Amino acid sequence: MRRILPGGMRTSSDLELILREAERIVSPSEEERRRLERVLEEALRRVEESIKRLNLNAEVIAVGSSVRDTWLPNNNELDIFVLFPKGVGDKEVLGSLIVDIAKDAFGDYEQNYAEHPYVRVRYSDFEIDLVPAFKILPGERIISSVDRTPLHNSYVKEKLKRPNDVRLLKAFLKSIDAYGAEEKVGGFSGYVCELLIINYGSFLKTIEEASKWGSRVYIDIEHHLTEEYALSAFNGPLVLIDPTDPRRNAAAALTETQFNRFKVAARAFLKNPDIEFFSRGLKGVKGRVSAKQIEEQLSERKTRIIVIEMGDLDLSRELLWSQAKRMARLLNEELEANGFDPLWVSGWTDERDEIFVAMELPSLNLPVIERRQGPPVGSKEEMNFLKSYLGSGFGGPFIEGDRWYVYRKRRHSDAISLINELISSKAPTILRGAKPKILTDRELLLLDRDVLGWIYREMRKEEFFIRYLVD
Repeated sequence: MRRILPGGMRTSSDLELILREAERIVSPSEEERRRLERVLEEALRRVEESIKRLNLNAEVIAVGSSVRDTWLPNNNELDIFVLFPKGVGDKEVLGSLIVDIAKDAFGDYEQNYAEHPYVRVRYSDFEIDLVPAFKILPGERIISSVDRTPLHNSYVKEKLKRPNDVRLLKAFLKSIDAYGAEEKVGGFSGYVCELLIINYGSFLKTIEEASKWGSRVYIDIEHHLTEEYALSAFNGPLVLIDPTDPRRNAAAALTETQFNRFKVAARAFLKNPDIEFFSRGLKGVKGRVSAKQIEEQLSERKTRIIVIEMGDLDLSRELLWSQAKRMARLLNEELEANGFDPLWVSGWTDERDEIFVAMELPSLNLPVIERRQGPPVGSKEEMNFLKSYLGSGFGGPFIEGDRWYVYRKRRHSDAISLINELISSKAPTILRGAKPKILTDRELLLLDRDVLGWIYREMRKEEFFIRYLVD
């Protein structure tokens, strides 16, 4: 499909052919549609019957891409909301009620937590989230964030004219690993994809506009707020006002990294359109990595890798990811503050009961002493600095230019001892009971291939779309 014309550009007919083929591969087959509709209908019936048996006052609705017709092929996930009247109790009461419904309707379930408890069940090879919420009418103030979701449903179904363009955008984002607002990804949610297509009108127009985005972008489809106010009130690179609730930035979870990766990928696609920008995400291309490949990389790079493994954690998938990412941020900050200059620090989970934090360092050990910069000569901080370090360091205090300096002993010169101290003193409370393993060198090569694959991807950080940008 990749037929580059002289000069690296394609004709508009090439682009049309690619988009036509992309639309074909991102559209579910009739068989997939029938299967999803059957399972959704059966699941809704089970929940409704359970509510009757339990004598509850609640309404059941399906939400999300399955009812908005923006879902991608091989989708085995459904979202069902159970709406309760506002007087039924607080969020914890709703969490308890949804557990009762899940047990009665499906038997086995997995309890998860977002802003409040919800449950996940498996039925006919589908993963179904059962989410309790309060029934909210348009214009009413929400009680919890999930209360907006039924309003999102109504808005998108009314406003969206080109559902296949949402599919194209989702597949494009999946191909660059930027689809999903969960902490694991920090990318574009399905709802944000739908709003972008509603705002710009088509997939191609969205890509064209994204390729020209600056450092911050403001979109307010229903013109609820002024741009000046919105950009001051909300953080983040993309301020996308939720049409159903102007107090919310729908793209709040989007990280600056994913925002900029999307911009660059959009430029790459417009320069050299290719079906890989869609097929890659649908195939889930990751590749297999061997222990030997990691070993070769370390030999060439002359660096050291440390992996922290924490197992036997009884946490939901979402909590596993959030704790892995939180630990990675903590370790990165402390390693940088202590002069270890990590090339990268990253968190990962097997989504069952283990989290891993890996990092690549120039060295596991630093010199015992460090050169510390002090205050300017003659400043009000000068005397405190001199009193603190006079006769207590490895040299100085001394003047260089207009500042004081001293050679002092580092607080930490061994990376592994620093990591051990951090885990015991600063690890999130939820992880304090875990017994971490700290692995280095050849111990890493015994890790599972999925873990090795993640480490290799962090080491290489290869972006497939860059070759289309520079071709």
